[in-house]
Amino acid sequence: MSQSENRPAGDRAALRQQWVQRLERFAQADQSAVAFCRQEGVSAQAFYYWKHKLQPQTPAFADPPRLLPVRLLGCAPVELALPSGIVVRLAPGCDLAFVRSLLAALGEPPC
Repeated sequence: MSQSENRPAGDRAALRQQWVQRLERFAQADQSAVAFCRQEGVSAQAFYYWKHKLQPQTPAFADPPRLLPVRLLGCAPVELALPSGIVVRLAPGCDLAFVRSLLAALGEPPC
């Protein structure tokens, strides 16, 4: 069990708020992270831990990809390389509704 898990909830909330305020001060400071940490009397390791922990979670991509109907003249399959790293090979003429349901099943955002 970590030290923060041993602390009462109020202490954890206070520590979190202290770091929120510290990171706000850093955003306004015109100095490196190392210099700021030295001035604040905290380790760079703690600084980067809290900076990562408190940063807002952003999606992997801002706008989800859109699938548009295309007509292929040859009979070559189409490959979709998804942001998750999954590659989907589609046969020419496959149903767009099927592709959408497949992407949903794979956990990809809807098109």
